[in-house]
Amino acid sequence: MNNNVVTHITTPELHSRIVPVLQDKNLIELRIDKYEEFFHALIHVDPKLFIVEIDDLHNPYVKIIRIMKKSVLTKDVPIVAFLSNSDEELIEAVAELDIQGIIYPPYTENVIKLILGNMIKLKSFQELRQLDQDMQTVQSVMISSLASLAEYRDPETGEHIKRTQNYVKALALALRKRGLYVDELTDENIEAIYMSVPLHDIGKVGIRDDILLKPGRLTKEEFEIMKTHAALGHETVINVGSKLKNNAFLEFAADVAFTHHEKYDGSGYPRGLKGTDIPLVGRLMAVADVYDALTSKRVYKDAMSHEEAMEILKSGIGQHFDPDIVDCVIELEATFRNIAMTYKDADISDNTFIHMADLFSDKLLRTILVVEDSRIVREITKNQLASIGFEVDTAKNGLEGFEALVRKDYDLVLLDIEMPKMNGYEMATKILELKRHAILIAMTAADFNTNVGTLKEFGISGLVLKPIDFNRLAILYTEALRIRNGRINA
Repeated sequence: MNNNVVTHITTPELHSRIVPVLQDKNLIELRIDKYEEFFHALIHVDPKLFIVEIDDLHNPYVKIIRIMKKSVLTKDVPIVAFLSNSDEELIEAVAELDIQGIIYPPYTENVIKLILGNMIKLKSFQELRQLDQDMQTVQSVMISSLASLAEYRDPETGEHIKRTQNYVKALALALRKRGLYVDELTDENIEAIYMSVPLHDIGKVGIRDDILLKPGRLTKEEFEIMKTHAALGHETVINVGSKLKNNAFLEFAADVAFTHHEKYDGSGYPRGLKGTDIPLVGRLMAVADVYDALTSKRVYKDAMSHEEAMEILKSGIGQHFDPDIVDCVIELEATFRNIAMTYKDADISDNTFIHMADLFSDKLLRTILVVEDSRIVREITKNQLASIGFEVDTAKNGLEGFEALVRKDYDLVLLDIEMPKMNGYEMATKILELKRHAILIAMTAADFNTNVGTLKEFGISGLVLKPIDFNRLAILYTEALRIRNGRINA
């Protein structure tokens, strides 16, 4: 469960009074010393609470809070402001920020405990959103539950959902950048589309096992039954969400389930829609789904190369696929390659049950070095790994990380690529010269600009996105460990 609290408190005396309240609730403080770090922190943290000290009208956090309140990503983060003086203009300005708690001087212990305690009692900021009748939590539970059910019925999907989510989002952003569908492709709608993608095949829960899990080609009769999954998926989403009104996510989820097998020339199913009569999310998903199916290995076929898949997409322009969307795929070829490699299906047996805690308890992983120039990312990653039981050290740049490895060997090194003094590639090269046994895994932001093939040339075993999916990290580490042990035993 998220237990991070972000703070910006400049007065040592005030800070000393807040910390015991947080510690009493087993909360982890991420202290921001420079306001420039704040938005970077929000990229990597879903804070339970943001505590800020504001001393005058020119304090940058007055402006920052206004921005937070306008952003769909941050508008519901609970905020408590400590005012360092009783200036009427300051009090009036802060009161207009529409934040959850304001504490005026002189600060008293009882008031601090009462207001912070009331905020902390909310187990997560999603619960606060529920109090405001926001349905985000309902959506998240619905997505994870239904998508997990679909994966259970169709175990070969692997990382298919994560890949297609990111293909679709990249395509949506590229369309908007070209000036297409700008009214539909708002930031909020792109996020809702991204969230809806895991439900595109939810209708498969209604398909018989002998058809759904058949290793070979389906007969004509079997294929007709398989095709009903689109309508079944649409019906499932509509039924589950029937109590939620005016919800963009549900509309996109219903549309992507119903229309991702429609074709641009009208020859698709289930309704034979044509051209732009097909909802945009369906046209986006059609391209992403086919590309992923072509480039993924299945028990009944080998994976095609990226180049072969691209030729098939190009040949389907105006027939199967929307020409504008395929043009975006061509523009985003490097991005598609990196998404595919970042979320490739791990070639290890029964990886479903691999978790970081399992690696710790099985003594396969004990010591970790986190090399990252962002203090926020370092602290969050260290806190989360240490809570499992790992021995975690950190370094703020490549040179400092290399010096740590000279002094001590590690099982795993998590390293950023773009760092001062010595970047990730340079550090990896020097680690190879040391002949350490550590497995190297790179971290990057969600822009997919890092080439996974290049990483492997430098001895880096894989790539994870920030904030880190620790189950994904466990799979990558286990796969790298298996490959390394295989070489040693060969």
